[in-house]
Amino acid sequence: MGLHSITIFLYVALYRSASFAQSFVTLDCDVSVTGILNKDAKLPCSIKSTKVKIFDFIELSKVENNGKLTSLFSFKAGDEEPQNRIKLLHPDSQDVSLLFRNTQLTDQGTYKYYVETVAGYASKIITLKVKAPYSLPKVSLASNITRRMRTTDLICETTGYPLPEIHWFVYEKTDLTSHAKTSSVKTSQGLFKVTSMLPITVAQNALDGNYTCVVWNVEEHNYEIKKHFPIPFLDEPNTDRQSEEKKSKILTAIFIIVGALAIGIVILAILRFRRNAYAVRRQSAMPMMSNLHDADI
Repeated sequence: MGLHSITIFLYVALYRSASFAQSFVTLDCDVSVTGILNKDAKLPCSIKSTKVKIFDFIELSKVENNGKLTSLFSFKAGDEEPQNRIKLLHPDSQDVSLLFRNTQLTDQGTYKYYVETVAGYASKIITLKVKAPYSLPKVSLASNITRRMRTTDLICETTGYPLPEIHWFVYEKTDLTSHAKTSSVKTSQGLFKVTSMLPITVAQNALDGNYTCVVWNVEEHNYEIKKHFPIPFLDEPNTDRQSEEKKSKILTAIFIIVGALAIGIVILAILRFRRNAYAVRRQSAMPMMSNLHDADI
């Protein structure tokens, strides 16, 4: 047997041996997991094998953009479990689920989970996504709607992750999203703050408008949160009404002034009457005192 034949034989033998080892062990995992920012995220995985009950060695590596693997967690049976944010939930078990504690946006990505047992080995590719629930939208008016000013901007803001879309509806039926202008900025935490401005015009006979701002999760294709915003029609008094109110205020002021003058005149009259009466009583009392003085002499 030549050298070339021996090489081929060894290659085939090793390949069959590896395939044979893999055939006894499979790794069953959720291939896509979504974690919540600052919460714990579980990567559910379990060993499927009729030959073994526990693992010998496990390792979780992150697949970088260049395709290289960066080991983040490894554990050999019988050793002390490493202390970091990744934790093995059930040691000495076929359940090899891992837990990311206090999940951060930097944790999202693609991972390779490798498990080795006495009966063989297996691996699985897992994608971890991280989301931050969107805040309740804040809706406000750029200016009030009045009889004179019927056009303004309706503003809606929300913060979260991943980057969402803001959709607009009036009476939850008519979609006005295409009329809005939306922008976004990243916060210091890496979240997205999204602001959408919708120009609106209130009709002459409108009493109010019930608008709805809805946050659309682009990745999950669903509406996550919404906020209703009824717009009151703030009526302004017209010129005639203003004139009538002005006249009414003037008449009220005149009435108050005249009333005050009348009360003042009455008070002065009473004071003069009392003063005159006192003077008369005093004069009538003086002769009596004079007579008493003469009698004493």
